Amino acid sequence: MKELTRRIAARTIRDYEKTENLKVRARYGMLEGWVSIVVNILLFIIKSAIGLLIGSVSLIADAVHTLSDCVTSVVVIIGFKIARQPSDKEHPFGHGRMEAIAAIIISVLLIVAGIELLKSSVNRLLHPTHVDAGVALILVLIGTLLSKEMLAQFAKHLGEMIDSKTLAADFWHHRTDVIATGLVIVALIASDLGYPWFDGLAGVLVSLIVAYTGFLITKDAISPLLGAAPPPELLKQIEQTARNIEGVHGVHDVIVHQYGMTNLVSLHIEVDAEKDVTALHELSEEVEAAVGGDLHGTVVVHIDPLNKDHERYDDVEQAVREIVEGHEQITSFHDLRIVGHGLKARLVFDLTVTDDADEHDIYDIKQDVAAQMKQRFPGFDAVVQVDPRFSYNVPKGK
Repeated sequence: MKELTRRIAARTIRDYEKTENLKVRARYGMLEGWVSIVVNILLFIIKSAIGLLIGSVSLIADAVHTLSDCVTSVVVIIGFKIARQPSDKEHPFGHGRMEAIAAIIISVLLIVAGIELLKSSVNRLLHPTHVDAGVALILVLIGTLLSKEMLAQFAKHLGEMIDSKTLAADFWHHRTDVIATGLVIVALIASDLGYPWFDGLAGVLVSLIVAYTGFLITKDAISPLLGAAPPPELLKQIEQTARNIEGVHGVHDVIVHQYGMTNLVSLHIEVDAEKDVTALHELSEEVEAAVGGDLHGTVVVHIDPLNKDHERYDDVEQAVREIVEGHEQITSFHDLRIVGHGLKARLVFDLTVTDDADEHDIYDIKQDVAAQMKQRFPGFDAVVQVDPRFSYNVPKGK
């Protein structure tokens, strides 16, 4: 199915390989949306007709669930149409996060549908009615199940091709319909065997699956809107790209804002203090171009010149390293500078701490490290900073 999906995309979507392009992404979304609408309408007609004919509440509930997929497909189409729009005065970062909003709308519809189905299913469970379904009708339902699974796989593979949470949400919507139909088939067989109450039980199970799936999709889709942490692979890619440029000795304080496919990145690079301002400016622009080219985004680079000429620099660096290695809540240090000359100077460096360190821990860590440095180097004043949670570093001090 994956190869078939790729072929369909290649035949129906112009420039289908340029998945970072917002217009191309929108074409993927609209393809999945329209295919889903057509297939779901046909399946709704078939399921509802059979459900009314044999009086099965679980099958009618399944038919309603299938019809709700049409609504979510409309949301998919609208969401991708809005997301492809370029930035404007009101939305300078573009409309890329509309995909996540569309996924949330889909999940809310799922939760509402699950609650409504639960009500009718509980009523049937309390007042069971015998449902008579022939072999031919069950075979028809098996056919609809297979059709819906193919549609689910179609949405899944399209979503993977463009890394879309919206299509991933629609996949799960289709997948719950597959599970629901499977439970209905079991319920119909059970009713023929003398267990009419299983129809209501199947309806309850279907509704709970629908609602819970909606909850999971909401949880996943809302994360980027709240400012989710960037993937470790992305941070590693940024760090490696920057360090591959000659003159960059270290990378830290990486901050990433994601707006759909648009990435806004800022990072600090450690460089030799001996270089002149013009050379450092050119180096920062080279890093911005390299990282921005990799991520298809905008990058801002901050220069941190390191002066290692001080006669005590190696001793200070080794002392900081030993303190970091001996503290459980410190993961790394960076940006070590000695401001001033001789035995009277100021030590400045940043620490990265573990995720479980709260504000009190951070205060204690700063005080403790500064005191230890003061004890080892009485003539130096230590200025210790701790990186905020939204900036990231590749550990190097441990």
